[in-house]
Amino acid sequence: MYKTLSFDELTQIKTSFFSNLKSIYEKEGYAYFKQFLKKINDGTTDEILYCSGSQVYFRICFKSDCVEIIDEKQAIKLVVDDETANKIHNHLKKKLSNTGKKNIANTLLERFSQENMKNYLWKHFLVYDIETIWNIQDLTKTKFMIGYVIDSSDFEKGQPPKYKYVSRQNLDKFVKYLLEYDGYIVGYNNISFDNPVIVYNSSFENKEELIKKINAKSLDLFEVYSKIFWKRIWLNAVATNIVGVSKTLSSWAAGSQLLKLYDETGDQQALTKVKNYCKNDVKMTLTILLYLLFQWKISYQWKELELTPQDIIKLWVPENKESKQTWALFN
Repeated sequence: MYKTLSFDELTQIKTSFFSNLKSIYEKEGYAYFKQFLKKINDGTTDEILYCSGSQVYFRICFKSDCVEIIDEKQAIKLVVDDETANKIHNHLKKKLSNTGKKNIANTLLERFSQENMKNYLWKHFLVYDIETIWNIQDLTKTKFMIGYVIDSSDFEKGQPPKYKYVSRQNLDKFVKYLLEYDGYIVGYNNISFDNPVIVYNSSFENKEELIKKINAKSLDLFEVYSKIFWKRIWLNAVATNIVGVSKTLSSWAAGSQLLKLYDETGDQQALTKVKNYCKNDVKMTLTILLYLLFQWKISYQWKELELTPQDIIKLWVPENKESKQTWALFN
């Protein structure tokens, strides 16, 4: 026999009901309760069981006018209507730990390695980032040093995507690959920085035309966040806030200094630090994209907005004259 308790009663007594529930949806890759509830309540089943070995420890039952959440170990039942769902969501949102965010990031990346991502954006995509010795006065004189890329089209080759190193020696090959790539080129501030820099550092002619060609199929998550939240939000702030993944160096300037040291002295330890930093930036950008695709949410600090893949595409198109009207709908 279950003890049927209200939300208010559950918050007044000492139980592990809410921590158990939170653990379940974080393991499923969801940051928030309402996201989780919306996804699982899709009409395909009346009941979902969560088991440890052969023992059921949690049960979620879908009724016509509510959802029943049952903790089998504690024999507690909570009847959840829309008002109660909002209360649970807000209650557990305050308790979102950095460990929980990291669990979400790991779940998203694991799912990425197992699924053909063409099903989510209709085309494959690659995510890349570069590190440079930056010339603050002239982008054409910014020196490309290294890059990393991960490409969902690896699935077509029968293997999960892997991080690949881009050196100065194979930069031309990489630029050519981007020009011919039949998919989305994803980055964070890649339209204004990464894309121009790699083309300027290549040996190709007609550089401005090539930059336009790469930009035309680029999905710039910096642009997406800037358009929605009306301010410039940098990669570390977004990734730390939603999935608990942060940069490995204090700033881009620290990376640039290490690359100067490597460039002048050949210091391999300095190069290794920047390689790790760059690869981690790709991971951060990829995780933010996966969060958008799998959670259908864009969030930062206290704001959460629902998005579909179609919305994301509308938001990033650089030449879309209706883009301002589109993103205004989310404010």
